[in-house]
Amino acid sequence: MDVRQGESEKNWFRSDRFSCVNGEWFFETREGAIEGPFGSQREAENALLLYLRHVEDDLVSRQMAADSGE
Repeated sequence: MDVRQGESEKNWFRSDRFSCVNGEWFFETREGAIEGPFGSQREAENALLLYLRHVEDDLVSRQMAADSGE
């Protein structure tokens, strides 16, 4: 994962992506989607990692398809 412009270190989790409502945890995507509920912040963090991996895999697949002329 690349760092944001002006940052020297990677911040895997930004505090404003996670919220706890009535004891249930959620994360928000850059697109504004709310994902959850999860039983703990750790579960929400793990779900976010899976979400990001899936998005990255989808981007790679689309790029490969574009490169091959599909």
